[in-house]
Amino acid sequence: MANSDRNRNWLALYKDAVSEKDIRKARTRITQAQAAISRRARELWYGGANDTSERHQMDAAAHFLGILRSMGEEKW
Repeated sequence: MANSDRNRNWLALYKDAVSEKDIRKARTRITQAQAAISRRARELWYGGANDTSERHQMDAAAHFLGILRSMGEEKW
């Protein structure tokens, strides 16, 4: 899979993370989604993309994943 395709996969990883019911798997999925969002954000930044709706979606997703991570820290 090309780097660009992998980086665009952030949304699927995000959906997997927020829908994960198994607390043991949730931490890994959250980490994977956060990493994918970070890679995609760098790709957009270095590609010279202006603010896009995708960027706004990624910001919201990253924020929500941070909340999930902090909530999960109590259980992990």
